[in-house]
Amino acid sequence: MSDKKIRLTFAGGGWVIVMTITVLLALITWAIAPAVFRMSTLPPGDNETIESYRFDLTNLSMEKEMVVPAMRHRNMSPVSTSPLILNSTKIKAMNNSNRDPLLVSKDLVVGVKIDDDIRAYPLHFLHVHEIINDTLGGKPIAVIWHWPSGQIAVFERTVHGSVAEFLNSGLSGNGGMLLYERQTEVGGEQLYSTLLGNTVTGSDKKLIPVIHDVVPWSDWHRRFPETTVVAPNEQLKKRYRKASPELYFLNNQFYFPTSPKPEDAFSQKTPVIVVGASGITKIYALEQLLSIANENSVVTDTVGDVTVEITIFSDPLSARVQATSGEIESITNALWFAWYANYPTATITVLTQQE
Repeated sequence: MSDKKIRLTFAGGGWVIVMTITVLLALITWAIAPAVFRMSTLPPGDNETIESYRFDLTNLSMEKEMVVPAMRHRNMSPVSTSPLILNSTKIKAMNNSNRDPLLVSKDLVVGVKIDDDIRAYPLHFLHVHEIINDTLGGKPIAVIWHWPSGQIAVFERTVHGSVAEFLNSGLSGNGGMLLYERQTEVGGEQLYSTLLGNTVTGSDKKLIPVIHDVVPWSDWHRRFPETTVVAPNEQLKKRYRKASPELYFLNNQFYFPTSPKPEDAFSQKTPVIVVGASGITKIYALEQLLSIANENSVVTDTVGDVTVEITIFSDPLSARVQATSGEIESITNALWFAWYANYPTATITVLTQQE
């Protein structure tokens, strides 16, 4: 046997190894490049300090220790802006699907009627989006669902004469959602508290509430059979029902700090509906309304000079508020602890058995 050493040269086969290494490096680069790109382009936020989210924190109107990271960075929830809309014909066709109906009778929807335009926003869509920026009846609106505070609200998007696109800041303020307006440049935006309905940093700006219902689909569709519905995002469709926070409402866990805390007879996670009229606000516990409603599931009360009828639904627990005289100015759903933390003089109105 010869002891002559074999030397690998480029011409003698070394080129195969070089090409193999080159191809492998190209494949690795192709595989990790999107992840590296995403990491380099992530919105501000480090899940540790509120300063890292790069918002305007001047004139902060709540205790700083009550403002905490709620998400790893800004915009983690996929906010929906200008969603596709389904008409009644398309809704019927999708609901007739045995495999994957769009809506079933007990699904909660946020229903909004502006002039002759009527639309439903399924709550399970909002489990994922949290904010939907839409236009209804020619009015730009934002539909909000912040389940850690139980808040469901609808606001106009026109602020100081300009139409805003609202996004999730990734921060929580005294238990509630803090959102902000999209700007052309990132950094220095003001923060809004959806529970307070105004900015909590920078200059003073108000959010104008929009009257809405939070009711089962069966009730909304019965009253408005020609309603439209926002279309699901097909890429997120599988997440909608899996993202239900139902267990959160059944335990004693709280994700974010709040202060002060209620010390009355009601559970801190009692669902409440807050009704404003004639400059007066009343808070009702849904479970208490259910226990005293008449045979038609209706409770009657007055808020300021306005007489209201509250229709209570047991499954799922929800309430519809209508004025029989006068005009309702605002409606908000929330959990009692979150509302009380931001309105510490508030008390729950306890009514007697209805005839």
